[in-house]
Amino acid sequence: MGTSDEERATASGYDEWAPSYDDRDPSTWLDEPFLLEHLKPFSNCRVLDMGCGTGRYLRTLPPSAYRITGVDLSKNMLSRARQTLGNRKDISYVQASVTCLPFHPRSFDRIMSGLVIDHVGSVEQFFRQLSNVLVAGGRAVVAAVHPDIQRITGSHIEIQSTQKRFVQIQGHIHEVHHLLAAVHAAGLTVAVTDEPAVTSAMVEYRPDWNKKLGSRALLLLALVK
Repeated sequence: MGTSDEERATASGYDEWAPSYDDRDPSTWLDEPFLLEHLKPFSNCRVLDMGCGTGRYLRTLPPSAYRITGVDLSKNMLSRARQTLGNRKDISYVQASVTCLPFHPRSFDRIMSGLVIDHVGSVEQFFRQLSNVLVAGGRAVVAAVHPDIQRITGSHIEIQSTQKRFVQIQGHIHEVHHLLAAVHAAGLTVAVTDEPAVTSAMVEYRPDWNKKLGSRALLLLALVK
């Protein structure tokens, strides 16, 4: 499966967004603690970040302890990851689609993926790819934008590029039961789920999130193969 027209458009949109992309919005308060609790990497662990973006998840992993690969469609987001992580020697970067990973089966012991699935048309393909490159007994942590929030904000993202033009990045609403069905079909087991909601503290930090208060923000999945 090659890169689709939609994926090329998504990559182009994130290329334009990369210089101003804020990867420290309040949603990070919800998924990063879950990641740290459930990924459980070990010394010399082979870790894959599916849709690594600016390297937000990669920054949670200490230097030199693991062998890490970050994959993303957007070359400019990968460039930001390299810049923010200081060209760490333990991290390699690959520009590729999360629905067509260029790795051999069972290449990774741990996989993480944050806020990527809403840009994926086929969640079945996403989880099949994840399962294929994960070793037996391996763990994965996946954070998805919750459909409840998407129904409030819309599934698409509109950003203003540094060239002062508006760019729309297409998104998809995937219901929770659909995501869980795709997980099971890929031969993965759900160990832990969480659906954290937007809190008043988050709204205080971002007043424009007031309409989201109390709504489930993310679906967090800890998976085992």
